[in-house]
Amino acid sequence: MNETEQIELTLTLDGELVTFTLGETLYEVAQRYGREIPTLCYDPRLEAFGACRLCMVDVQGTRNPVASCTTVAQLDTVVHTESERLARHRRTLLEMVASENGGAVSVDPLRGYASQELGLLIERCDARTDRFAGAHSGTSKLDDANPFILRDYDRCISCYRCVRVCAEQEGDYAISIANRGFQTQIVTEFDHDLRDSACTFCGQCVQTCPTGALADRKALRNA
Repeated sequence: MNETEQIELTLTLDGELVTFTLGETLYEVAQRYGREIPTLCYDPRLEAFGACRLCMVDVQGTRNPVASCTTVAQLDTVVHTESERLARHRRTLLEMVASENGGAVSVDPLRGYASQELGLLIERCDARTDRFAGAHSGTSKLDDANPFILRDYDRCISCYRCVRVCAEQEGDYAISIANRGFQTQIVTEFDHDLRDSACTFCGQCVQTCPTGALADRKALRNA
């Protein structure tokens, strides 16, 4: 047994001494101890991405907050998951995210398992949906003639969970990211309809989407 294995790994989380295992991220440790750190790009089935920056936490000794989902826990670290600065940071980020879909954060829960996430976070963090306005990401494919998946990309916030779950969990790579900035789009190969792509209509992308940009046509139709 080496020296690291003999030492109990601990850090201080919001004033509480907690244990962790090698390789755990700060987000995973915080979750185990009941902290509700907001995220939008995170899915426990996927490799941590750190894109949305909502999961930022304060770590003593660092100048700026760090993304908890990609920061590995270290011995004797002092972590704060809540502060006025973090609250302002999360609120502003959510207000920017809401601007990408015109503030349309209220969606039918039948759209998908995670479709309420953005709306619930907006409410929880007391964020406005009209603070920022202008260009938005995504171009809807409402005319995609398949009976299973509605592609309402006007609601897309470019979290890429759909692209990642398709690649990492299903191995299909049916959808990918095209362009950058406000021109970013989620597309199939050659921008064809889903039925003409590698998509198997497993529904994983629908169930991980946090805004309802991808929706279950069958559930909506049967409601």
